[in-house]
Amino acid sequence: MSAEPDLSPVAVNEYDAHGHATTRRGVAAVSFSFGLWGILVFWWYPFGLCLGTAAVVLGAITWGLGIRAGKDGEHLAIGSVLLGSIVIGLALSVYRGMQFFFDGTFSMIP
Repeated sequence: MSAEPDLSPVAVNEYDAHGHATTRRGVAAVSFSFGLWGILVFWWYPFGLCLGTAAVVLGAITWGLGIRAGKDGEHLAIGSVLLGSIVIGLALSVYRGMQFFFDGTFSMIP
């Protein structure tokens, strides 16, 4: 057995410990919120695509760190990665569809 010291940050009081947990849960919740908002506005091409990308990136970070959100510890990171991926797919599909419909071309480079 190794006698390595515990280097985790020590909470000064109960409020400080709650503040750290709340901030981490907030990152998971905001990634899920970006995914939901991206589903609602995916046809706004640059904005919807940015929301979907932010949802995937933040969701992947929180999923990798194992951060859970919600009262009962729901794993919102998985949902935000899925929603963000759907948003990115929908935004690019709508963009390519409109490009084909209005220009008559279907180039692969945006």
